[in-house]
Amino acid sequence: MDLKNLSYKVIANEGVKCGFCNKNLNPIGLDYLYANYDKNMIEYERCNCEKAVQFWKKIDLEQEEKQRQEKYRKIINNIYKDNYMKKRLQKYNFENVSDTYEDTFIINQLIKFTDLCVKSEMKNGLIIFGNIGYEKTYLVACIANKMIEQNKIVLMEKSSSIIDKIKESFNKDGLSETQIIELYSNVDMLIIDDFGNENLSRWALEKLYKIIRSRYDNELPIVITTRYNKEQLIEQSSTENDTKIAEEIVGVLNEMCYGISIVGEIKAKEKVSISDQTIC
Repeated sequence: MDLKNLSYKVIANEGVKCGFCNKNLNPIGLDYLYANYDKNMIEYERCNCEKAVQFWKKIDLEQEEKQRQEKYRKIINNIYKDNYMKKRLQKYNFENVSDTYEDTFIINQLIKFTDLCVKSEMKNGLIIFGNIGYEKTYLVACIANKMIEQNKIVLMEKSSSIIDKIKESFNKDGLSETQIIELYSNVDMLIIDDFGNENLSRWALEKLYKIIRSRYDNELPIVITTRYNKEQLIEQSSTENDTKIAEEIVGVLNEMCYGISIVGEIKAKEKVSISDQTIC
């Protein structure tokens, strides 16, 4: 291009300076700046000084997180007819449950666990064990709501509901089984309520195992509520005397999860302390 024949003024583009070390930064793809060109549209090279590298690393991570959330919220809006937290569960919070029960030890442990999850510092999961009527669903709803308040993506389902969402994808245009499994495998928190209380096929158990295993490998937390201990879960989840897949699921959960047992009015049968991801 012959710049002398242009009808508007051309000035040398001297770039900008790094806000940390004051180094001159060159524009990307432009050697000249036209007087009628918006300077805000110009992209400049990144400085390689230590502070600038740390600054851009944080910006890139924030952008990646924003894109990730947009991706998964789009899938969620596609597969959930209503809000993905049932209206009855949306009102539960730790303040209300703390006022209800005198023994606050477990409540405090759950709050600590949730805070670590919000900060993305919790790499393990949690199994809450207790008989019918011991408010397990109430407690995990408190975890979900506190994380949702902090703009985290939380899905709370029964095992059969997860499988139904996968099956429904077969009849939806533009949405695949792989996308649904990826969603449950990668959201900030997955809560499976009343685990082991439903009869699932081997195919369904294999899908659940894939999701749970993926979360374990990627150090993403999962919360399980159940009325069964380890041996009972294997028995409940086995299909036609085939215990292999059930043993694999329970084995991974046992490896990745802390355990809290609830008896009476939410009192710890075996108290655990969740601090810096260590059981005391």
